Amino acid sequence: MPAADSLDEQLARGAESAADAFEVASRARLGLVIGDVRARALGGVPAVVEGPQLTPALAEPVPPGWAVWLIPDPARTRLVRQQRLAAEAALAGRPVASRSRIEALLQRDAVLAARMRSAAQRSGGSFIEVPAVPDWPAVAAAVRAALAAGLRDSARLTPGEALSSQRRRENAAAVRQGRLWMQDAGMATMPTYPFVCECGHSGCQLTWRATPDSYQTRTARQPLVTH
Repeated sequence: MPAADSLDEQLARGAESAADAFEVASRARLGLVIGDVRARALGGVPAVVEGPQLTPALAEPVPPGWAVWLIPDPARTRLVRQQRLAAEAALAGRPVASRSRIEALLQRDAVLAARMRSAAQRSGGSFIEVPAVPDWPAVAAAVRAALAAGLRDSARLTPGEALSSQRRRENAAAVRQGRLWMQDAGMATMPTYPFVCECGHSGCQLTWRATPDSYQTRTARQPLVTH
């Protein structure tokens, strides 16, 4: 598959071919993901890695209890794509995708979901079916239960600077990804989204919703503390 192929070119060849291309790109990106995690110098402390590119086939070296997949119902995928595209269109001030492109993406997504379900079943991996209207607390509880065995005896970061430093890394990644998302969607207005508190206290789950610019202005001289 030529590296220069655009998403539209992949979709034009059909859902199966577009799914193949997605998996090829996912495998190529895995090395970058592993490099990012290693650069954090966590030692034996586990890092949560998530994203649609992390398929069961790529997680074969991961021990049981260290991975779980959320597999959406087709109606859920349609709803999320429509909501996302509507939000991007509002920010960009114009439509960002045609109806035919959306349908092609949904067909590719359905192929990928079926492949992930089959791969997880073959490997005995944990997966959770997500309906069109999810009960998110129940989904979160299922994820915690699936990962409990792997995390039970794992190491933890020392509260204080070690933990605060890792939170700053996470927020820096959120800034970078947010800007790339804006650029790709052609957005004229920068969106807001949550940044985690960098206080370094164990168990702190507070967040601060802001734009990347606002976050960087606030943290120019000191870490983000939201309490």
